[in-house]
Amino acid sequence: MSTNQFSSSSSHGLSALPGLFNLRARAWAAWKRHRNEVVLESLSYDTLKDIGFPSADDEVHEAHKSEQ
Repeated sequence: MSTNQFSSSSSHGLSALPGLFNLRARAWAAWKRHRNEVVLESLSYDTLKDIGFPSADDEVHEAHKSEQ
């Protein structure tokens, strides 16, 4: 096998690497989002309120205020 044949066949294989790295990065980000959602769902109602998540009661009261 000559050097030209080897380099052309290896460069063809390397062209798929950016796509694989992109896929790996997207999979890692999706896994981190999922883990964050699991952690947030495990927090108590009071802790969620303390970090700024609106309660269902707040939404009901705001709806009533806008109707009046």
